[in-house]
Amino acid sequence: MVPIKQREVYQTRISRMTVDKLGVRLYDRVSAVVAELVANAYDADAENVCIRVPLSTLLARRNPETGQIQEYEYMIEVRDDGHGMTPSEANEHFLWVGKDRRIEQGKTSRNLNRPVMGRKGIGKLAPFGICRIIEIISAGGDKTDDGYIVSHFIMDYDKILEHSDEPVEMEKGRLDRTYHKVQGTTIRLKNFLPKRVPDLTTFHRQLAVRFGLRQAAFRVKVEDTWNPAENPPFEVSEFGVPLMENTRVELSEYPIELKDGRNLPVTGWMGLAKEAYKNEESAGVRIYTRGKIVATTRDFERPAGFTGEFTLRSYLVGEIHAEWLDEDEGEDLITTDRQDILWESDYGRALRKWGAERIKEIGAASRKPRRDRVEDLFMGVAGLEEKANTRFADAEVIKTAVALGKQIGRFAAEDELQDQEYVGGLVEFILSVTPHKALMEALGEFRQEALGEEGGVEQLLDLFSKTRIAEMASYAQLAYERVEAIRRLQQMIDDQSAESVLQNVIAEAPWLIEPTWTPITVNQGLKLFLQRFEKYYRDRSGEDVTLAIRHVNKRPDFTLIHMGRKLHIVEIKAVGHSFGNEDWDRLHNYLEAFSEFFEKNKHLAGKFQDGWIVDLVCDEVHITERNMRLAYQYWRDQEGRIERISWDDFLARAVKANEEFLNAQDQVRDQATQLSTERTEQ
Repeated sequence: MVPIKQREVYQTRISRMTVDKLGVRLYDRVSAVVAELVANAYDADAENVCIRVPLSTLLARRNPETGQIQEYEYMIEVRDDGHGMTPSEANEHFLWVGKDRRIEQGKTSRNLNRPVMGRKGIGKLAPFGICRIIEIISAGGDKTDDGYIVSHFIMDYDKILEHSDEPVEMEKGRLDRTYHKVQGTTIRLKNFLPKRVPDLTTFHRQLAVRFGLRQAAFRVKVEDTWNPAENPPFEVSEFGVPLMENTRVELSEYPIELKDGRNLPVTGWMGLAKEAYKNEESAGVRIYTRGKIVATTRDFERPAGFTGEFTLRSYLVGEIHAEWLDEDEGEDLITTDRQDILWESDYGRALRKWGAERIKEIGAASRKPRRDRVEDLFMGVAGLEEKANTRFADAEVIKTAVALGKQIGRFAAEDELQDQEYVGGLVEFILSVTPHKALMEALGEFRQEALGEEGGVEQLLDLFSKTRIAEMASYAQLAYERVEAIRRLQQMIDDQSAESVLQNVIAEAPWLIEPTWTPITVNQGLKLFLQRFEKYYRDRSGEDVTLAIRHVNKRPDFTLIHMGRKLHIVEIKAVGHSFGNEDWDRLHNYLEAFSEFFEKNKHLAGKFQDGWIVDLVCDEVHITERNMRLAYQYWRDQEGRIERISWDDFLARAVKANEEFLNAQDQVRDQATQLSTERTEQ
């Protein structure tokens, strides 16, 4: 039996700054802390690691009033079957923070000769980023008749911080100096900070991405202690990202060439993901050394503005293995937190240049599949074929619209395809141009047939068909837009939409009131009036008023419309709303302000030679207070500053005012259908 030093104590000398900077500040995610413990197990020649953790759980909660942490009875445990530690080894190596592991204990692991991941000896402090108690139980050393001697001690964050220069004695556990039948280490974390353990999928992804081990002799299993019935134990598998076709580049064929003629070997791969990044772990190229991640990059530190920047920053993925980044001798090229490399070092600059060259190759190889993908995305969100079927009856014109959509979609701004306004603008452009493109195609076909031997009546009829469609396209486009606006207005009235929604409809399509209004009348004079009146009213009353001449994000108080020589100030109330005392009191203040403003600013008001009027759109006026009712009648009848109209009358007037556009669209559809029928009969 091995003699035991009964009086030996566990102690460590750690400055407060060391614990704070290297423990708490660098590791604040549960998966990152667990990964450090798994790396320690790997260096201890473990072949099996078991992580017991409460998934999808908040480990502690901070009281918002007192700031105190409410702790729960949770525990995270990491157990391995490595060679373990004797009490002496724990004191001499594990508890010596900052000691170079490779100098003191060797560059490879004790039994399996693995290139060790650890180097600076700070990983043991990682748990202090999420908890305050670290319990270590480790059985190691030579086997005796009783088994392997156990070292059992507890690292208490608060006790460690009580000291700065003197060694800190660790509390011994009840198993200390006992024996265990098998080697291995168990680390238990307790007394947590307000940190959350993610769900199974996320935790697995976060853990898997940290290791790039390519050997079967190291297995990591996770057990959920919170809901084991729903989440059975699972093994951490290799992290993978589905790639876009023909974009994968094998890196072993491209060593990094240094200026002195030496080559730095690189293995792994790079490519473009099938889909844009959906989570942090999928983003960018992961750089590993000794099987552990040391950096992630999306562009190899290239400055912004390079060709294809959006695609690369959204789709570039890969896995690089470069052992020379963490050589035993020479400069340490990995940052203190082991999460990035020193890009300004000689090797870092060489890697950056090499990465830019690989990116260029991937960009060239991915050009066609990338455009194909953008085309599919655009056609998927645009609904172009359905809209073309609604707009055109001619099958050939519809076919032309789809073909044109695919051509334009290939070069659409991919990051804008979730913006309905952007996609809608492209669709309207395509549908507007389609009849003219169809006409040009028909002319080309007719010319070819006419110059040949078989030019005939069918080609001529098709040409006439396309010509008539193209002639009507521009007029039909205007009709289509106005008909759609009237249809939306009717639906909103039926649904009794909110005032703000109706107000913005009028701001976007004021020709619903007067068909002669066009966007060109939104001139600088109207903009200046809006700006000056808003300031005038604020100075006069101390309150803000919002005027709109186009759609605005916040609810406008009024919408301004310049029609002919008169300024219309549109006030809208909700469908079914009864305009009462409070509404009048508010409007009365505005009427007086408008009147005074026009009187004091005759030059500015001179742009509206026929003056101004308030268009009050509401279903009923019910002012009960006598003086208010008389004032309303005065402004309406004697001053002529108010014109009220109900929503049903408003809709009827809009339909009547735009009747020719409604008829035009019907005419376009009827003629297009007739042309298609005639062609079929021919």
